[in-house]
Amino acid sequence: MRAPTWTIVLSAAVAALVLGAVFMARGGGWTVDGALEGVRITARWAFPWFILAWSASSLARLWPGGWRSALLRRRRAIGLAFAANHFVHLGFIVLAAGVFAMPLSPVSVIGGGITYAMIAAMAATSSDAAVRWMGRARWKILHAVGGWMVLLVFTNSYVGRLGEKPWLAIPAVGLIALALLVRVAATLKGRLSGPAAPATL
Repeated sequence: MRAPTWTIVLSAAVAALVLGAVFMARGGGWTVDGALEGVRITARWAFPWFILAWSASSLARLWPGGWRSALLRRRRAIGLAFAANHFVHLGFIVLAAGVFAMPLSPVSVIGGGITYAMIAAMAATSSDAAVRWMGRARWKILHAVGGWMVLLVFTNSYVGRLGEKPWLAIPAVGLIALALLVRVAATLKGRLSGPAAPATL
């Protein structure tokens, strides 16, 4: 029996909240250091959800059947779970900055704000009704641009930690590189065999 989308999204968000609270308690409790631990762990928790959603179509095109096709069928739920997770992450950022006065650079505020607006737009349009309302071409542009923006944010974050936390950054950067290779290979195969499946967050 297939789990409803809302149960996957809710479970992922609750897990993010629990992880954030546990790491906050371990990292200093109700302090800026504790809040930053919540920020870090929720970002790390959201990352694999994004990679799975972003890679689902490419994996299914390259290797149809099996778990790849199952992943593609649940791509919308996985993408929405990522969005829910990342808004929990935003909650910990707001806590650190708004309650504990952690400084935020204008670049982080503007860039992060635009990216979160795109995530919200993708989540709000992750339905068949939204595809019909927007038209498939415009819908695909929104989700493609949003997906690349999120990938760029994660890439910038993990590449910037290669020197400081190689144990964390190297696997993450490697996974991003692998996801890009899979996307390129699927695109090349699609040009030879027909149109690609629509991407869905």
